[in-house]
Amino acid sequence: MQTSTFFRAKCLAFLVLLLSACGGSGDAVTPNPNDPPKPSQLNVTVSSGLSATLDDENFTVTIPANAVANNTDITYTNIVADETTTSQNIISDIHSLTPNTLTFTSSATIGIKIPQAYALGGQLFIARLTGDTWVNINNSVVTEGLVSAQVDQLGTYAIQMQRNEAFANIGPTCDANATEQSVRFVHVADLHARFGYQEQYFSRIKAYYNQAASQTPHTLFTNGGDDYEKGTVAEQLSQGIATEEAIKAMQFDVRVVGNHDYAWGPEKLLSYSQDENAIVLASNTRYEGQQLQDFAAVGFSKVQAGCITLGVFGMTSVPWNELDEPIQDEPIPDFIKQFKMSWQWQQIAQSIVSQYRGDVDYIVMLSHLGVGLDTEMATNVAGIDLVLGGHTHGGESYETLDNGAIIVQPDFYAKGITDLTLKFNLADKSAPIVDYKTVETESVSELDETTQQAINAIMGRYAPDAQTEIAISENYPNPLQLAEITALATLHSSSISAALLNPELVQKRWTPGTLTQEDFHKAFYVERQPSNTPGFNSIYKVTVSGSDLTAMFASQPNWFLLKPEDIKATENYDVALFKGAALNADLFFNGVTFSNVEPIAEAWWLLDQYARFRTSQCLYLDTNNQLFSCDNKTDITVWNFNNDASPLTPDFGPSALSYFDPQTTGWGPEETQYKTTTELNISDLRDGPSGVMAFSRHSPTEGLLIDLNTAANGDFADEGMVSDYTLVMDLYWPSEGNDIYRAVVQAETSNYLEDDADIFIDPSGGYGKSTSDSGYFGNTQPDTWHRVAFVFYTAPTNGVFEVYIDGELVGVKEDGEINRRWALNKSVLLFTDNNFETVPGYLNALLYAGHAMTRDEIKSMGTAQQKLTFEQSTRVLNQAIERHYQTAPVIKPNLWLEQRNKFFGSASLTVNN
Repeated sequence: MQTSTFFRAKCLAFLVLLLSACGGSGDAVTPNPNDPPKPSQLNVTVSSGLSATLDDENFTVTIPANAVANNTDITYTNIVADETTTSQNIISDIHSLTPNTLTFTSSATIGIKIPQAYALGGQLFIARLTGDTWVNINNSVVTEGLVSAQVDQLGTYAIQMQRNEAFANIGPTCDANATEQSVRFVHVADLHARFGYQEQYFSRIKAYYNQAASQTPHTLFTNGGDDYEKGTVAEQLSQGIATEEAIKAMQFDVRVVGNHDYAWGPEKLLSYSQDENAIVLASNTRYEGQQLQDFAAVGFSKVQAGCITLGVFGMTSVPWNELDEPIQDEPIPDFIKQFKMSWQWQQIAQSIVSQYRGDVDYIVMLSHLGVGLDTEMATNVAGIDLVLGGHTHGGESYETLDNGAIIVQPDFYAKGITDLTLKFNLADKSAPIVDYKTVETESVSELDETTQQAINAIMGRYAPDAQTEIAISENYPNPLQLAEITALATLHSSSISAALLNPELVQKRWTPGTLTQEDFHKAFYVERQPSNTPGFNSIYKVTVSGSDLTAMFASQPNWFLLKPEDIKATENYDVALFKGAALNADLFFNGVTFSNVEPIAEAWWLLDQYARFRTSQCLYLDTNNQLFSCDNKTDITVWNFNNDASPLTPDFGPSALSYFDPQTTGWGPEETQYKTTTELNISDLRDGPSGVMAFSRHSPTEGLLIDLNTAANGDFADEGMVSDYTLVMDLYWPSEGNDIYRAVVQAETSNYLEDDADIFIDPSGGYGKSTSDSGYFGNTQPDTWHRVAFVFYTAPTNGVFEVYIDGELVGVKEDGEINRRWALNKSVLLFTDNNFETVPGYLNALLYAGHAMTRDEIKSMGTAQQKLTFEQSTRVLNQAIERHYQTAPVIKPNLWLEQRNKFFGSASLTVNN
């Protein structure tokens, strides 16, 4: 890929005539508006040089002392640009200094003000008229609405807009004998840093692109913007670097800058724009930094895809404010300093199409405007053939307008891939045949190994503890309860005396059990709004009087309130608020005034620190109960079925296993076998042969029964029920019968003839239970040993269960439906169902725990093997967390904005720093 600049030069002979006619007339003569303006006479001295501001401050010239050998008279003339000059991308008036043969021994500086009406994007340069050609002055600098440059001689100068171009070739060169050719687009948008997740979205997307490119050589890999924020915590810990590296590892062909991509400030955006593989587009952005070459994003690109020349430009949407709302009322600010934005998207698009329509076969707008503006633009700007969109977050969509333009919007958060193929008739290259489809990312079975290795390295480098078990939640806190925990976390890490937090800003609740940095970040995804400032849901501290504090509490009765016991009207109090409320007192607390408004930290970071502390004290994060791992009691029972004389006797633990035989038929010993895998002619365990139980197809009055012998716990403890518990099984299902649902767990042991089983394995090999939303997880194979674990947290309204396969969490049922039905009353049934949905199978090992085991505990048991073992180690978890607590990672100040100290300092509240 090669990047260069482009502009058209046309004859400017008429300017020479105009410039040679500079003159004036007497005061008694009425000026003719068509006459040239009256020139200004200036004098450059050897001792002082010249400093002059002309044309109503639209033009400045500074010539240093000793730049000329003798005192010299010069003439200044201003000429208004006309249609001919503007067609050459001259966007200002033309300023002439004569004699143009005068040169300087020391450089002079000229400056031209950018016209207020200018909104067409592109980079701006001072250009000098040489003959009939405008030549850019490479040292041009844009600062505060002025373009300036150092020059060595007088002459005719103006501001020229130069629309940077990039060029790329995709696929093999044009086949001169071909009559038709396809161009394919694999398009994604709004990836939002979803690279470090278990779903492995990025490597699946890349694998899909690789497959498409192998099928259709002229395939473009495109990205509709918003690569940063709302994803893995690795971005926060690396100050944005991890996301940049992940995006570049994807090796896109073309991508556009989205509104969230300004999040980390000028220096990061400059680095983000420089991509060895991708053309980066920012057509409504003008960089005004000191070194223009540092911003590698361009306004237009030409992509040669075989016989088809594509023209591609890219648009960026408006910024958002600290209330998590788009800024749509004028004046709309720029995202950050040094990057001037134009919101005249239609005007810019028309300018681009007019300039390049004759040079390309097909024009594509790579848009981060959203589907509404995309449709409006493609309707009103003739010549836009295809819009590859982003920004909407409304799922995928496809539309063909009456004028033939195609509008595509992909799914967001890396969950979907848009696949669009255009088959061109090479005779006219118009109205291609369209083949469109959308693909769920998780349905892509192949992973691109190179991409995955790069992602693993990024996560290991910047967030090695992203999935470390930091704390345990005993319950499933609702948003108000999460706001309470956040307030307590803020109190733990700062000097606040009160907090008032809006629970509506909780973005995702965590489920009971293991909590990690990723869980805290998901609860409060960081969106640095406005750009390069703390996240909109970060925690700020404000100082108010006691009377104002009381008024604040009264004005927001539905928010979580943490307050001192006794509020004195005349004393001052430091109060924690989310950012939006802290910066908009009048909007939320009418008549209340704040002082000392300053950020404390991002909400997720406060939760992380507080969680480490709670675990170090042997406490759950959300209750004051002691962690089970800190208790010497054990309620875990394990059976490995290796005792031929008494196969149902446990290896250890208080619970008892027996045949369920309410009709006393004696079916159990007769129909159940205890033999080795070799004797049964089935697959061995991963570490060799093992003694296993071969169970039969059970009737509704047959099965295995566990008498729990463990204490009641959780939400239904008052009813004498075990609400939170764990079951682990090494299971082997033969291929015969795997096309039906097979019962695994039945919680009801009294009305079992009227009650369906509560956990099944489905025909695809997933474990769970169908409720209002899908509750089957995993994809196990028949004739294969798997260690399957179920962890239950039953509750009246907020119950969940987790499913693990071979030590890895494969799904969480968290829709609040896991209620009293799944709680256990002294016993639980296995492999039985009231509707005979059972088949024979094999059980190598079984574990029951009268508490919900953590993710790390399940993981420690690994995959199915000859013997299932688990040793309850007192304080293992909290001792590990104590070590983590002592060496918890610190978010370092942004290297290029060190003085801002975004997370913990008294950062400036200015938006565009």
